[in-house]
Amino acid sequence: MITVAFLVMFFGLLILGLPVAYTMLVSSALYILMAGLPEVQLTLRASGGIESFSLLAIPMFLLAGNLMNGLGVTERIFNFAGVLVRHITGGLGHVNVLASIIFAGMSGSSVADAGGLGAVEIKAMEKAGYSRKFSSAITAASATMGPIIPPSITLVVYGFLAEESVGRLFLGGALPGLLVGFALMVMVYILVKTGREDAPKLPRATLSEVNTAFWRALPALLAPVILLGGIPAGIFTPTEASVVVVLYILLIGSIALGFNVQSIWEAILGTVRTSASTLFIIAVSAVFGWIISIQRLPVELVSLMEGLFVSKAAAIAVIIAILLVVGMFMEVLAALVLLVPTLLAIATTFDIDTVHLGVTVVVTMMIGTITPPVGLVLYTVMSVAGIRMGELTRALLPFYLTLVIVALLVAFVPQITMFLPDLLMPLAQ
Repeated sequence: MITVAFLVMFFGLLILGLPVAYTMLVSSALYILMAGLPEVQLTLRASGGIESFSLLAIPMFLLAGNLMNGLGVTERIFNFAGVLVRHITGGLGHVNVLASIIFAGMSGSSVADAGGLGAVEIKAMEKAGYSRKFSSAITAASATMGPIIPPSITLVVYGFLAEESVGRLFLGGALPGLLVGFALMVMVYILVKTGREDAPKLPRATLSEVNTAFWRALPALLAPVILLGGIPAGIFTPTEASVVVVLYILLIGSIALGFNVQSIWEAILGTVRTSASTLFIIAVSAVFGWIISIQRLPVELVSLMEGLFVSKAAAIAVIIAILLVVGMFMEVLAALVLLVPTLLAIATTFDIDTVHLGVTVVVTMMIGTITPPVGLVLYTVMSVAGIRMGELTRALLPFYLTLVIVALLVAFVPQITMFLPDLLMPLAQ
């Protein structure tokens, strides 16, 4: 009876529109009171939920993204991407995607990409003659790579929840993230080649332009190399890597870009706000997850759905379907908290590797960040571009299809995810 009241309270508050974090907090507090448990369990479980060394990476990677936007690193990245691929059919659409790939290798945040680099991308594309809807759509779609390509804040949270190696998760996200970028560039090419979108033809960059842009962007380009080289080599952990990248960006900001105290202060304030809300969700979700686990709800749910899981392929298909639906209505971190226990139970039953599962979950749920009604990236791009939701979502339709196809490939071809982790960080036999 208590479990029923707990679930009714949770879903009832969600339907009423209360933010997910507060919904979890209120329903968890109600359960503790009704079950006669000590009230101190609420604070003990919440505080214990964020006492993790790996979670220190979240504010650090957020700060890295904010610093890059504030110190002008994003503009150098965009300019360098431009001289490499602007001459290909689709022009600045490809530049947009390539710049997001480079930016993702330093920030790990889709919102930082959409709000910082996205502002530069949309402005440059409109100035060159691209439509606002196309510029906004490719900006939103390419921003989804932020939490897939390492480093990734979302994969850090998944690793914490699933008790999985963050280093292996980072390596697992590299190839799927690049696959997303390649697929988006193919779609841009198709849209322009078939005449569905107009793209001004831009000249191939001269060797002098490439050389100048490369040297201007080199300090920023070295950050992903340092991260991806240092983690597998054992020089530093993923959490320590987050501190390294912040210090590195501050260093190049001071030497190469011009030290701007005001920009750094604004980056710190933005990081504090975002980190506080993110860690609050994780803290209350620790209480919520504890209640779910003691009630054995994930196991019961898997038992109820047993008829759907006739094979491993069927189980993966159901997981993808659930993630696509949930991603439309819930913020990614909150959804992870709710779904990971159940998904892990399914993974155990069908021998699905938890690294493969985690990357599949993140790739799929990123689609939800650009879909109404809750997509954070969607709203960020709407704000940056000054475009209406209906206009943007219509322009995103071909990119939705592209991302779903990539999600299915990642889900059903585990080698895409597991190649680098097994090669560079194999599990002890």
